Amino acid sequence: MAVERLTIEGVRNLQAGALSPGPVINWLHGENGAGKTSVLEAIHLVGRGRSFRAARPGSVIQHGAEQLRVVVKRQDGVVLGVERSPEGWRGRIGGRDSQRISEFAAALPLVLIEPDSHRLVDGGPDRRRQYLDWQLFHVEPDYLEAWQRYARLLKQRNAALKSGARDAMLDALEAPMLPAAERLDTLRRQQVSLLEITVRRLLETIGIRLPGEVQLAYRRGFPVDETLADALRAQRDSDRERGFTQRGPHRADLALKVDGHPAAVELSRGQQKLLALALLLAQLHHLDQHGSQAPLLLLDDPVSELDRRHLESVLGWLAEQRFQTWVTATEPPDIEARLFHVEQGAVRPQQ
Repeated sequence: MAVERLTIEGVRNLQAGALSPGPVINWLHGENGAGKTSVLEAIHLVGRGRSFRAARPGSVIQHGAEQLRVVVKRQDGVVLGVERSPEGWRGRIGGRDSQRISEFAAALPLVLIEPDSHRLVDGGPDRRRQYLDWQLFHVEPDYLEAWQRYARLLKQRNAALKSGARDAMLDALEAPMLPAAERLDTLRRQQVSLLEITVRRLLETIGIRLPGEVQLAYRRGFPVDETLADALRAQRDSDRERGFTQRGPHRADLALKVDGHPAAVELSRGQQKLLALALLLAQLHHLDQHGSQAPLLLLDDPVSELDRRHLESVLGWLAEQRFQTWVTATEPPDIEARLFHVEQGAVRPQQ
């Protein structure tokens, strides 16, 4: 759902104020360090409950301020707001208190593309699991329940392993894990098949040429020739020694390949960034087509990450979509957009 009004107070170097963005492309331009990315960070705080630039929430709060406050009014009139201080945070959605990040995520779905997005390709499997889980959270209504159930049972099994629990106790804990794990695997596998089709289509549409055909495959986190029940039983002694569960959907991965070779090895850093771009745009497309709310795109500094041909293709594609996009750059664009100039923390609209 597009943002109709954005109010920011106490975020990094940004001056307190409110913005009225346009429904399609909003372009924040200004010198490096002016505060452009901090505007995206403020939106991210509402939609994801955390910063994408800092591990410590307190570091986002402006020097000298006791707290930060960000309020988003959606196009349909629903208002979401968060306040964060070094001691904690509070939030409101539609006039009621909420401390559940999942509610904010559902109310303001967003996709972030920033200079470190290539880690989706060359980083660890946790990033790719998060990518899949985020996708499914928005497009499959029962996914969150299955994931929460599995995570809760996994935590109980890990606690039992650390205490040296006997096999009978582990049998009792593992039995309800199996249907939850099966549901996660089924939904993830289906989603990966759909994403592969969309990624290939977007690569062609945007004109991204990689050295071979891109393949996506779901690796479920335990051997393909075993059931999860067998895998858990086979690993019990080793799991007890380590104190945690080594196999299962929580160890799954999204395998990215180009002509059968690992993308992280086969592709240059620049090509990895292009593949990550296609993956995230594919996610955006699926959220837009199948989610309950139209998503937002936060696109940080694409001018420095993409060559002119790819940048023009991406911006042309975005201009044709129905979702709202926020872009940061050092210069104003050559396309139609709502312009905001950012200088020393002051964000001012331009005609």
